[in-house]
Amino acid sequence: MEKESRGSTVKIFGCLLVGAFLQTTLVQQAPRSLEQWLGYIDWLLLVTVYVGLQRDPVKSLLTGVAAGLFQDAFSGGRAVGVSGLAYVLAAYITHRIAAFIVVDNMLVRFITVAAASVISTIVRLFFYGLLRIELPVLAGGRTIAAAITFGMFANLIASILLYTLLDRIFKKDAALRMRRSEARRRRL
Repeated sequence: MEKESRGSTVKIFGCLLVGAFLQTTLVQQAPRSLEQWLGYIDWLLLVTVYVGLQRDPVKSLLTGVAAGLFQDAFSGGRAVGVSGLAYVLAAYITHRIAAFIVVDNMLVRFITVAAASVISTIVRLFFYGLLRIELPVLAGGRTIAAAITFGMFANLIASILLYTLLDRIFKKDAALRMRRSEARRRRL
């Protein structure tokens, strides 16, 4: 059990590093036509939400904190802690949804990603405005409503591909089959 936990933690950390890399360099290296859309995808938020959907509150919140630190560190660190707070709130909301609803359904994952995306963006925009710090690339020079809307849709589209990959990395299908077989045995 302890080895599985360590392995999972290493995988989460690796996913966060890849997410930070994608979030900071993918937009800069992308062709001009894709640059705008890729700038709205919040890879670290998507990893945080995925971990939150795994029903482990401690890992979920710690992933949110780590994702926020990565985001603030790699983006120039204008306001260290703002992204962390946004990701922790998104992780908390994700975990609360996962605690009450079976999240193996794609529709529930979509709703969770959409809620986390909107909450994260609003929290960041609110605190950047409160602290009177120039808005980062988060808003893309557009209105707040456009940042929230485009961010949500870009994250939803990216989550389809990313979560399929993460399910394979974390071997979620094997765990799901195990739970189903245990449930069948209990009924017999």
